[in-house]
Amino acid sequence: MVTLQTRSRFISKLSALLLALPLAGCIQDYGEDDCQSTDQPPVENFWAGPNNTDVTFIAFGDSQFGGGAEDKNDLHKVAINEADVQLDWFALGVNEPVANVRGIIMNGDITQNGRDGRMFSENEYGGFTRIYGLCGNRDVKFPMFEGYGNHDFFEWSNIGYRFLKAHPVADSVSVRNAYRVGLSNTAPGTNGHYSWDWDNVHFVQLNLTPSDVDPGHEVDGVRNPRMALSFLKDDLAQHVAGTDKRVIIMSHYGPWTTFEWDNEQINTLYDAIKDYNVIAWLHGHAHATSEYTWNGIQVFNVGSPYYLRYNSDTRGHYSVFRITNDKLYAFDVSWDPENPTDLQYPDNWQKTIDLN
Repeated sequence: MVTLQTRSRFISKLSALLLALPLAGCIQDYGEDDCQSTDQPPVENFWAGPNNTDVTFIAFGDSQFGGGAEDKNDLHKVAINEADVQLDWFALGVNEPVANVRGIIMNGDITQNGRDGRMFSENEYGGFTRIYGLCGNRDVKFPMFEGYGNHDFFEWSNIGYRFLKAHPVADSVSVRNAYRVGLSNTAPGTNGHYSWDWDNVHFVQLNLTPSDVDPGHEVDGVRNPRMALSFLKDDLAQHVAGTDKRVIIMSHYGPWTTFEWDNEQINTLYDAIKDYNVIAWLHGHAHATSEYTWNGIQVFNVGSPYYLRYNSDTRGHYSVFRITNDKLYAFDVSWDPENPTDLQYPDNWQKTIDLN
């Protein structure tokens, strides 16, 4: 007969073993090689200042490594690296090429299953860092500003994650924050939220969703937004209140209900941001591409490498943005899986917003 004391000793020994070997079978790689927070900015006008706003960046969501997504992202990287080679703003009335790309905003779902290779599981996270790196140091030539999404929390059967309550992919964002250039603010611990200014625009990366509600699942920490709403409130009060800065928020979920993200939380978010000049909310999760408004705020569903099921054109998608002193320009870009250098733009939608 196994007594409670015997079982307790067994669990204690097993826990010690797992803690001693948390990354067995895994090469831990956060993609930070040669990246420093004190590095020179990626373009000459990275901090041009509040009186000379001209910010260009790329956005997409749902790289979602695992289950065959590496092939999609290997194509996606080729299309992204063509952004400042092929693209221009002509269709939006500006006779200039896309240039001086500050970086890439990635709106959640880094991986499919939240796995980083520990205990001999698939190293999905390693696939992400191999392609996207951090500071333009891997296959993609632009710096990354990623967030975690619902798929980045481990919740299945591998004991190396479940027993240790480990969510290493969600935690990775906080690790990489120490190496990003130009951040204004970072959340404590492994919460992972962060903000920065490009010229007179304040960007806030809120990862999963702008909420403080922990859903309290059986597996501890699953789909916990990690106090993102509190971070947003404090960050705006500290870095935006009393200024004329414009604000862009980003998260994995958008302003519609999904999983534990409900209308009450969505309305609470609006109360937190309604007195600020929020010019855009960028999100992923749907794997699709669109633009729409919510409570008068412009929202962009920024596309993804997933060219099957989610887009009727069976093409991969990302979005390109430019913000000047008085305009926000944006359009959808698509690429052909048979030839990822074959870009169509503006595709599906284009947007010009007067900011004055």
